Amino acid sequence: MDDPWGISGPDFVVLYIALLGAVLLIRLIVSGVVGSRALRADSGRPVPPPTVYQLAFLAGGPDRAVDAAIAALVDRGQLRVNSAKQVSQAGARPSEPLEQAVYDMAQQSTTTTLRAYGRQSAAMRALEEGLDQHGLLASAAAKRQARTIGLVLQLAVLAFGLVRLVNGIALGRPVGILVFLVLVAAVLAIVAAVRRSKTGPRQPSAAGNRVLGQARSAASGPVPAGMLAGGVLLGGAAAAVALGGWAMYPDEELGAALTPPVTSFGGGGSSGGSSCSSGSSCSSSSCSSGSSCGSSCGGGGCGG
Repeated sequence: MDDPWGISGPDFVVLYIALLGAVLLIRLIVSGVVGSRALRADSGRPVPPPTVYQLAFLAGGPDRAVDAAIAALVDRGQLRVNSAKQVSQAGARPSEPLEQAVYDMAQQSTTTTLRAYGRQSAAMRALEEGLDQHGLLASAAAKRQARTIGLVLQLAVLAFGLVRLVNGIALGRPVGILVFLVLVAAVLAIVAAVRRSKTGPRQPSAAGNRVLGQARSAASGPVPAGMLAGGVLLGGAAAAVALGGWAMYPDEELGAALTPPVTSFGGGGSSGGSSCSSGSSCSSSSCSSGSSCGSSCGGGGCGG
């Protein structure tokens, strides 16, 4: 037999295409299964009452938490918004860590700028760590492990193709199609490596969704503004924005001014508008005059 490895060039091309497809399918299945298990994981441990910024993170990620902090500071007069939709300091520096991070950066800044800064702040890392400790976020380690498995498989297929390619070149066989397929495998390996290096927005776990659902139910129910439900003050601009985004800010004009333009799809895990979790209902709570609502909706050859 003159064929390398006992496999003809055309047969190897078919085999290699099948391997590429199989690895892609395995990556999708592993990622889906691991992600689903991580979201369903619930330790059953008692969860302390969440803060308004923890709820905001669960509802829309870091960007929503920053939005809630901006809303609180503007509502209290510690930040002001000018006609150019820029935010600047106006009052005393707050004591809450995330509010401090937002306040310190507010120097004729836009909401978009404050979001970018807030995502990288120590206060945001501490906020995320607190949610992790209480099991309210899906495991980032599980997602990374699944992506590592996918990357290893993709690199193995790439190496397999490269070995055959080198062998085919050494034997003077036509390898044009195999060169193309190896390039495809290399691109897929690079994509897998990039995906592994990026964790992406954290999703609430089953416990996190339960806590978030309880807060939304309480906020949309007939509870007077200012009452505590699950440890969260239902009244106030921060709670409204935390659960429903800028669309729920009590002052419509200010809310529109503070809403950043949509520049990507899901990049920060939140948007300026109201959003609802699956199965949740969006309704507005009744608010007394002067109070702010806490409701939300929240010619080449073969393969050697």
